[in-house]
Amino acid sequence: MFLIAFLITIKLFYPAYAKMNLICSPISLLKLQSTPIQVNTKDISPLHILFADDDSDESYLFNEALEHSHLNVVLSQANNGNSLLSFLKTNPLPDLVIIDINMPHKDGLEALAEIRSYPEFLSLPLVIYSTTTNSKIIEASFQKGANLFVVKPNNFDGMVQVVKKIGAINWKNNGKPSIENFVVTED
Repeated sequence: MFLIAFLITIKLFYPAYAKMNLICSPISLLKLQSTPIQVNTKDISPLHILFADDDSDESYLFNEALEHSHLNVVLSQANNGNSLLSFLKTNPLPDLVIIDINMPHKDGLEALAEIRSYPEFLSLPLVIYSTTTNSKIIEASFQKGANLFVVKPNNFDGMVQVVKKIGAINWKNNGKPSIENFVVTED
């Protein structure tokens, strides 16, 4: 009832909107509301993300952000560059790999370069995930073959926004962006 009163108010006080047909009549609105939209999410395969980060708190927050983003995702985890490479060699390939730069044993840039040295991983989407905005590190990530560079947000809401941006990309049919579109932030 409130919505119908709102629509009538808009038509009375803002006739330009009514002429543009941006506001539908209450009758057509009721027709729209009575037509359910059904989406069968069982037919949509989940995005399999391999998340590589040695910080268990960061991994936990990323997982929580995934849950809050309501994306259809399966998450696997590696805690350093060596376990990341081991996972890739011994498991079915994920749809996307997100790699923290600062990891022990083999940092993210070293892991990135090694992954790209294997022909079977050349088309695997790789995202560098870091707090840095250092242009040299961003450029090195681009040159070594990362598909995207994501700047870690400094709060949870920002992390949810970044996760939604990552999830909105069609990773199965996405090439490498230009350097101008390479960096993703929460803004």
